[in-house]
Formats: sequence, structure tokens, C-alpha cells
Amino acid sequence: MNIRYALILAVTTGLFLIGCTNTRDEGTRNERHIDRLMRHRSWPRIQQIAETEVKKREVLWPEHAEYLPFLHKDKIWGVGAMTGTPKGDVQRTVIMTIGDDGKVLAYKRYLEGSEIPELDQWR
Repeated sequence: MNIRYALILAVTTGLFLIGCTNTRDEGTRNERHIDRLMRHRSWPRIQQIAETEVKKREVLWPEHAEYLPFLHKDKIWGVGAMTGTPKGDVQRTVIMTIGDDGKVLAYKRYLEGSEIPELDQWR
């Protein structure tokens, strides 16, 4: 192998590894952020409000849906509710904003196949 090709291979491998670590760090940071929000003292009440709102607005919403906070800023919570299939495919997603006072400020549903906005834009 020629020195030039070895250098190109080393640089490419290094850049690939740097890209992998940055993605993993971002994923870890997002997990920690969600964990911190789920430990917040208000989360159980906000989750209950989200569950009630979704069951009120959605037809045939299953009991085993997941509710995750992704934002708590300026006394407003961002909450995502998702249902899935036994294979793990996401069927329906609802994104809503709920005030600290319990009032639902926004409610948007996304069906299977529709594009969900990046959650980073909410932060």
C-alpha cells in the first residue's frame, strides 16, 4: 500500500470516528435531558394532563402509549405521545405544549408516514 493511500485511509477513519462520537454524545445529552425532565416534580401531573387530552381527542388510542417530555422552558412543557405496533413501528404521534398551569396550549397529530419536525427546534 502506498503512503498516500494509507494517509487517506487514516484521515477518513479518523473523521468517521469523530462523527460517531459526536452523534453518540448528542444522543446521550438528549437522554439525560429527557431523564431530568421526567424527574421534575411537575412531570406526573403534566403527564396525566397529556394522557387525558389525548384520550379526549383521539379515537382508538391504546392504553400502552408512551408520553415523553422534551421541553420545559418559560413555564411551558413540550410533550410527545406515541403509539406503536408490536414490531416497534410508530403508528401515531401527538406533540403538544402544556403550560405549568395545566392548560393545553397547542396540539398537533402526526399519522404514520407524515414528517415530524426536529425536536431541537423547540429548545
